[in-house]
Amino acid sequence: MFFFENIRLAIASLRSNKMRAILTMLGIIIGISAVITITTLGNSLKKTLSNSFNKLGGQTFDVEYRFRYEENEGEDGIAMYRPMTDDDYITDDMLKELEELYPGRYLVSRSTELGVGKAKNKKGDKLNVTISGVTEGYMKADNLSKILRGRTINDDDDNGKKHAIVVSDVFVKQYFGYDDANAVGSDISVDIEGICDTDFTIVGVYKYPKIYEKYQQSTSNFMDRETPVMIPYSTAKKISHSLTDDGREWYMTFVLNDNSVDRAKAVSDAEKFFKEKYRNNKYWGTKIYDPQNELGIVNKVLNIVTLVISVIAAISLLVGGIGVMNIMLVSITERTREIGVRKALGAKKRHIKTQFIVEAIILCLIGGIIGVLLGIFNGYLIGYIARYALGQMPEYQDFVALSVQPSLNAILLSLGFSMLIGVFFGSYPAGKAAKLDPIEALRYE
Repeated sequence: MFFFENIRLAIASLRSNKMRAILTMLGIIIGISAVITITTLGNSLKKTLSNSFNKLGGQTFDVEYRFRYEENEGEDGIAMYRPMTDDDYITDDMLKELEELYPGRYLVSRSTELGVGKAKNKKGDKLNVTISGVTEGYMKADNLSKILRGRTINDDDDNGKKHAIVVSDVFVKQYFGYDDANAVGSDISVDIEGICDTDFTIVGVYKYPKIYEKYQQSTSNFMDRETPVMIPYSTAKKISHSLTDDGREWYMTFVLNDNSVDRAKAVSDAEKFFKEKYRNNKYWGTKIYDPQNELGIVNKVLNIVTLVISVIAAISLLVGGIGVMNIMLVSITERTREIGVRKALGAKKRHIKTQFIVEAIILCLIGGIIGVLLGIFNGYLIGYIARYALGQMPEYQDFVALSVQPSLNAILLSLGFSMLIGVFFGSYPAGKAAKLDPIEALRYE
C-alpha cells in the first residue's frame, strides 16, 4: 500500500505542474526516441538485407574446385600444378549419392546459355528470345522469377529431356496477343540461331522482372522486346552438341530444398561428403563457399555501428537526467513544509526518500514511454519514405524486400535505462529531502 501511495502522490505532483514536468521530460524523450529510432533502423536494415538475400537465392551455397597447393609444394617451395582430369570433377554419381544420403534436402543448380533465337507466331511476327537450359535447382534459386501460371522446370523434365519451356508474361502478350491465362499447355516454335528450329510446350509463365524493363526502355516497339525463356538443362545439352555431356563447371551451386533443415548443418554435411570423396585425390579437392557467411559479417558490422551511434545518442539522456535532478531539487524546496508535516506525523527518512525517488522514476518512465513511441513512429515514417522512394525506382523492387522491425530488446533496455536515470539522478534530491529537520521544515515559508 505504501508503494502505491507513493505512485499516487508522484502522479498528483506531476499533474499539478504539467508544463514543468513536460519540459523536464524533454531530455529523456529526445534521448530515448533517438536510441529507438537508430536501433529500429539498424534492426530493419538487417531484416531487409536478410529478406533481400533470401529473395536473391539465400538458400544456396557453392562448391568450388580447389587445387591443393600446400600438398604439392616441392623442395623449392613451388607447387607443381596439374590440370583437372575426368577423375577430378564432381560426377553425376556423386550428386545422386548425395541426394540419396539426404533425400529432399539438396537440388543442384545448373544453367547454360543456349543462345538467342526467334519465336514465330501465327501472325508471322518474329519475337526475340534468349534461351537458357536450367535445372529445377536453378529455378528454385532464381527467386526473382515469380511464376504466375503453371509450374517451373522440374527434374522430370530434365531427366526425360522434354521439350518444356517457361516463358514470361511479356512473351505471352507478344506471341498470343492476350494475357497468360490460357498460355500454359500451348505449343510454340523457336528457331535457335545456328542450331535448329524446334517446338516446345509452355509449362509455366513467370513475371517479367521490372529490372529487365529498365534495360528495355530504349526499345520503342513492344514486339521487338527481347525476353528470356528457359528449357530443361538436359534438353539444351541434347539440342546443342557444343555442350559437354556431363555439364562440367568450375563450381556447382547447391540449393536447399527443405526450409526446415538447419542451414549450417546442411552445409557441414555437404562439406564432409565431398571431403570424403576427394580424400585420396592428391591434386584437387573442393571448397564450400556459403554466401550466408558474408551476410553474417555485414550484420556484425551493422550491430557495431548501431551500438556506437546509440551510445552517442544516449548521451542526451545524461542531460535529461541532470534536468530531472534540477527539477526535483526545486520541487523539494517548494514542498519543504509538506515534508515537515509528514515527518511530524511519523514519516521516517526512508519514507521521504522513497517518495521522491518514486516520483523521479515515474517522471523518467513516462518520458521513456513517450520516447519509445516517438522512436517507433520515426522508424516507420522513415520506412514509409524508403518504400515511397523505391516505388519511384521499380527496377529495385525485385531485389529489395524492405522490412521495418523495431527492436524489442532496445525498447525494454531503453525503458529500464530511463528508470535507472530516475533512480540515479533522483537519489541526491531525495536524500536531501529525507535529511531535512522537521522543525526547520515546518517553519519554512
